[in-house]
Amino acid sequence: MLNHILSAFRTYMHGDGAVLLPEMQLFLFAIGTLAVDSWAANTPSEKADGSPVYQQNYWNPAIALAGIAFSALTLGMLRARIMQSGELAGFHLTLVIDNYFVFFSALFLAATALVILLSVNCSTISAVRQGRYFAMLLFACISMMLMVSAVDLVTIFLAIEAAAISAYFLAATPGLSNRTPSAAVRFVFSSALGSALVVYGFSLLYGLSGASNITQVARALGSRHNVAKVVALSHQSSQQGLQMLQLLQSRLPEAVHWHAFTLEVLPIAAFLVVSVGIVVKFAVPPFQAEFNHADGEKDFDIPGPVILYLSGAFTIAAAALLVRLLFTIFADSQNIWWYIIAGLAICGIGYGILGSLRQTNVERIVVYSSIAQMGYVVLGIVAANEGAATAMTYYLFTYLFMVTGLFGVLITVGEESAPAGFLSDLSGLRQRSAVMALLLIVFVLSLAGAPPTAGFFGRYFIFHSLLETGHRYIAWFVALSSLPLAYSYLRIAVYAWRGNKSGSESTAVVFGAREAIILGICVFVSLAAGLYSEPFTRMARYAFGQ
Repeated sequence: MLNHILSAFRTYMHGDGAVLLPEMQLFLFAIGTLAVDSWAANTPSEKADGSPVYQQNYWNPAIALAGIAFSALTLGMLRARIMQSGELAGFHLTLVIDNYFVFFSALFLAATALVILLSVNCSTISAVRQGRYFAMLLFACISMMLMVSAVDLVTIFLAIEAAAISAYFLAATPGLSNRTPSAAVRFVFSSALGSALVVYGFSLLYGLSGASNITQVARALGSRHNVAKVVALSHQSSQQGLQMLQLLQSRLPEAVHWHAFTLEVLPIAAFLVVSVGIVVKFAVPPFQAEFNHADGEKDFDIPGPVILYLSGAFTIAAAALLVRLLFTIFADSQNIWWYIIAGLAICGIGYGILGSLRQTNVERIVVYSSIAQMGYVVLGIVAANEGAATAMTYYLFTYLFMVTGLFGVLITVGEESAPAGFLSDLSGLRQRSAVMALLLIVFVLSLAGAPPTAGFFGRYFIFHSLLETGHRYIAWFVALSSLPLAYSYLRIAVYAWRGNKSGSESTAVVFGAREAIILGICVFVSLAAGLYSEPFTRMARYAFGQ
């Protein structure tokens, strides 16, 4: 009996289980984090008056980091396996393990690990809720990994919803206040709208193709697009038009009375609804994570690491999902929908830049600017060639480390004194810590796109791919719109370097080995990916199997 069970388990782990193994490991360690946290909550220490006091529990982040390490190790083994035998598919072709999944899953694991390290000893994360917080980070990472692994419409939707629920609880539970933050409540309504749009778009795709696997959907839409082209040619009075008309009469007589526009309008409508739904569902959470009213009063406390996770990893996950859908399902009709994508991206860039220019809160500046940054990535979809694919993955990879480094400095500075919420709070940072001020300037310059940082080359690659494919006006828009975005970022650097505070308000910034490791990794990527970009572009090409 035991041999049969072990044999069935081995068979499962070599089949469907292997496809889900990295996520299963994260899930088990998340459960372990909750179990340890529950045990610690039942055994609190006591003050002299007998009231309970909860101390910082270092087991929680240690267990969470161990789960990420095991998942990363498994991811490496899966990478070696697909190099030998090709991509893996499981659960009736609903999940795949390919280069795309390996690249972005590694990126999500790295983002989660950095956020966990930044969250240790974070004053805005209650010790009572610490275990739930770290477990929720692992659940969020699982959801994002499933988003780039899923190739079935139903599975993709379930992964999107799981990620949205994780975002809700991350925004709602980690603060010191026992009441639910209003941003999380607003996110529920915006998330419901995004869910409705995605479901409607997916239902259109299923109705048009009769399948839920995105490859089969792409094949059906490709056939429909080819028929539309033949129908359009058959309506011409040329010799080729007469030949197409005869072909339709012999092969598909009912198509003689069809119109090409009616064949294309529903796939384009599905494309538009799905794209807008994903944007609403994932671009809104970081925007809703703002924690200040116009008058500057705080409404609730959402920790800086959570805002980083929402505006960094979650936004990257949405972009990765959108790229997979567009390059798979709608690849054949790219010459039609690129106008829509360009319009959405340009609107997003304009909205993000204008929003960031109006802000004096540092985190709000970064959050609004992240919308513009993702707009540049989406413009790479307009080019849709190998150079654009490399540019998008390179941009997403380097952006994660640039924004993590910036938040790392803000969190470290905020832990030593009053939180670095507004630009004026950064005044005198050079006097308090020249190293921190210099690191902040490096990250700000990289996000602004100044040479020779990674941010400059990421935007240059997008610019070059647009020029290669003949979209020169959009390419010049990328170049010109970078100037006001750079101004928005550079305000942070100016306040940090030139501002002054009185001696009574100045407190020296002290950072330990943990902060040094995080900031060291981020500044290395921000500079090395610009000064010597070849290894990083080679890594980016790997995602698309180039």
